[in-house]
Amino acid sequence: MKTNTIIYLLLFTMISFKSMVGQITQKEPDFYNWFDDKVNRFNTGLFNGLEYIEQYRTINNRYKFFKSSEFQTGSIVYDGQFYDKVLLKYDLNTDELLFNVGYNYPYPTLILFKSKVKSFKLGENDFVHIARSEGSNQMTGFYELLLVREPITLLKKNKKKRFKRIKGNTVYFEFGHEDEYFIKFQGKYHEIRTKKDINRLWPDKKEFINDYFNPVLKKHNQDTFWSSFFYKLADTFISEKVREDL
Repeated sequence: MKTNTIIYLLLFTMISFKSMVGQITQKEPDFYNWFDDKVNRFNTGLFNGLEYIEQYRTINNRYKFFKSSEFQTGSIVYDGQFYDKVLLKYDLNTDELLFNVGYNYPYPTLILFKSKVKSFKLGENDFVHIARSEGSNQMTGFYELLLVREPITLLKKNKKKRFKRIKGNTVYFEFGHEDEYFIKFQGKYHEIRTKKDINRLWPDKKEFINDYFNPVLKKHNQDTFWSSFFYKLADTFISEKVREDL
């Protein structure tokens, strides 16, 4: 009986400690990996989702996932806990995050509950979950953070549209990009597509917009263009604030 009591106390201590450190920001991934190894990650809250079944056959590189059709090593904040070195795939057609459980389990791939995902990272790309936005743009789901520079946050909605193809007796699907870009400014989200959208938001900055809006670069690489443009635009607000404080 005494031995059982010690074991129960030890388990309770470990669970309580895990809950406490789960509130800490993502500064110590090595510690989290050590803990998950000790208690078995699949006994943690991450092992919590729906069975994933692939519905669409593809025969080329026009797949529906973010950057790769293979699982990528990433990290995630799920149900209040941070997990590092997790195998994930982001389905851009359905806006769902998949977790590779492994073939030793009945369901090798799980669809993680979106409501439990606060943020995740794939390679160098950071994503946040927006449950519901304020204003005219009703944004929900996962958004990539391209730039955070006060007072502007630039977000990208990675999307892919499905196209049915028939080749001989083979039916397959291709997925093409339909990405969208948004900025968060003064607590509100705004979709950004054209120069007019920016002029509408900042009519007092038309001179800056005319000088730095490069349609050639925008057409070539929108991520690079929008990130560079809004970085410089944010600098103008910072400079204005400095002058006001003098």
